[in-house]
Amino acid sequence: MTTLINEKQILADFDYLHTRGETAFNEVNTTEYLAKRLDEMGVSYERFDDFTGLIATIGNGRPIIGLRSDIDALKQEYQGKTQVLHSCGHDSHMSMVLAVAGYYAANPNEIPGTLKIIFQPAEETVTGAERVIKSGKLGQLDYLYGLHVCAKNEVPGKHAEPIIPDIATRTYWVTITGKTAHAGRPELGANVIDGFSTLNEKFKQIKLDTKLPYSVTTTMVKAGESSNIVPDKGTFAVDLRARTNDMMDQLQAQAFQAMKDVSVNGINVILDGNDLSPAAIPSEPAINNMKQAITQVLGEDGLVEPAPTQGGDDFHFYAYDGVVKESTMLGLGCDLTPGLHVPGMTFDHTAMFDGAKILINVIRLTGRQ
Repeated sequence: MTTLINEKQILADFDYLHTRGETAFNEVNTTEYLAKRLDEMGVSYERFDDFTGLIATIGNGRPIIGLRSDIDALKQEYQGKTQVLHSCGHDSHMSMVLAVAGYYAANPNEIPGTLKIIFQPAEETVTGAERVIKSGKLGQLDYLYGLHVCAKNEVPGKHAEPIIPDIATRTYWVTITGKTAHAGRPELGANVIDGFSTLNEKFKQIKLDTKLPYSVTTTMVKAGESSNIVPDKGTFAVDLRARTNDMMDQLQAQAFQAMKDVSVNGINVILDGNDLSPAAIPSEPAINNMKQAITQVLGEDGLVEPAPTQGGDDFHFYAYDGVVKESTMLGLGCDLTPGLHVPGMTFDHTAMFDGAKILINVIRLTGRQ
């Protein structure tokens, strides 16, 4: 199936967005550019009341099909200075999704129902999707599609995967308190370092009855200000990762029990906060649609099995929170090197043409369900 797109416009959108990255919930100029482009297409959209991003709507009726693009960038050190960079490819995601909007604005009769395009802020901080959901402006969807460019070692150029099997990730920020004492009289205090050491060993002993990968890793720790004083306060962070959301629930239960077990003899462990990014929830109908869309553009040889990943994406909150039942993310091969989140990463920009065509096709195919 041949789908006509404006390749020059895709590259122009990318060139503009690439050099003007903005961090989570600061995507003001990005949002204005997206609004301007939608105005040029004659596509209606709604802004959020108190944060960046917008939702565009084309067509009416059922099914209600969502298409989501993340819009934020990362603050990083590069070439000797701090910059805000689109090193995760969100500039390419926006450019492809704008092309989809342009296609269906010009061909509204091809939309099988209603198309809602979500330009979502703050994916990098894993907070944007839930803000969109809680705003109430999206409503329920029948299907939702997302996309991400993939590193070359996961998906090579001219290939694509019909789901990105993101894992569940959770980070705890924790304060541990005890009782101070002179280092020469440690028995008079409750040393938070001892408490933390015991807890860290308990984290290492967490076991799940599965062959799937998972991990519990302490990533930050700080305690003590003087070499001759037993510290009475410390802070640490713990990273949990699991292949499925059920596994994450099991990990969390054991981690909480470990923290409870250590909270004795003057030691108290307090959870200050935690961030969750749910695992992908596979949907056969959505995955099958994406498979067909990929093969229509890249051929049978262009469809690859999903590559294992240790990454996460807040896209999966839409299914996790019950906003949509059927969803999947296109994993687009584009010869991206050396990897995502690496300043200066490069990829084949012409892969965006294929990505836009695949997304146009998957929306069309969804109407046949």
